[in-house]
Amino acid sequence: MFDPENTAQLYQDDGGTTAVTADNQPIGLWQDETPNGLDLSQSTSAARPIYRTDGTFHWAEMDGVDDSLISTPILRIGNPTTMVIGYQMLATEGTGRVNFAEISKNSINAMSIGSRPSIDRLQYLSRLSEKSVSISHVSAQPPYGGHQKRVVTLQATSGQVIIRMDGNVVLNTTQNLTSEFTDAQPLRVGIGVSGASMPGAFRLFGLQVWNDPATQPDAAQIDQLESWMADKIGVTL
Repeated sequence: MFDPENTAQLYQDDGGTTAVTADNQPIGLWQDETPNGLDLSQSTSAARPIYRTDGTFHWAEMDGVDDSLISTPILRIGNPTTMVIGYQMLATEGTGRVNFAEISKNSINAMSIGSRPSIDRLQYLSRLSEKSVSISHVSAQPPYGGHQKRVVTLQATSGQVIIRMDGNVVLNTTQNLTSEFTDAQPLRVGIGVSGASMPGAFRLFGLQVWNDPATQPDAAQIDQLESWMADKIGVTL
């Protein structure tokens, strides 16, 4: 769980020695708020996203050039996986996928959620070539994000993927990844390594990840989580 409003979890350097205390400071380390230790970091100073606040809302801002964060490799590429994300796409050019979050080993073994910046259309990818699973690259139907602040939920289960935007289902379809998996991979935020991904500027208002074998949130809990995220970014569901 990552909440940029909680600046006690943010540091300007990846070693965690200099706290983030004010708007427009870099994020070199973003600590996981759970005991799972899924801390996100960036060792290259120029590639660190920026902590931003307008006094009411708080977010990490990616510059669309090289900003990204990565965790230690402890997650599973596989199902089930749930992500709840608060985002706003800033980039408006490009037809590839700007990854908000992905669990990946390399370009052909990954699963990710992001958006096509030219029309802010949500996209999901899964591929696990080392298990002979071909690519599922599916795109949400309208309404699109419109480059506004949005709450997005991804729920990937065996052979199926559902994406919700602001509490409404915008994608419910099949995917090729079923029961196959590969363990101990990192979570990446911003620039991804999975195929067709591209850099793009966006704001991240929060991120929550449930990864197998953790118990996934049920429908009632998803409603609660989306409401929490909506309050964080000023969206009415």
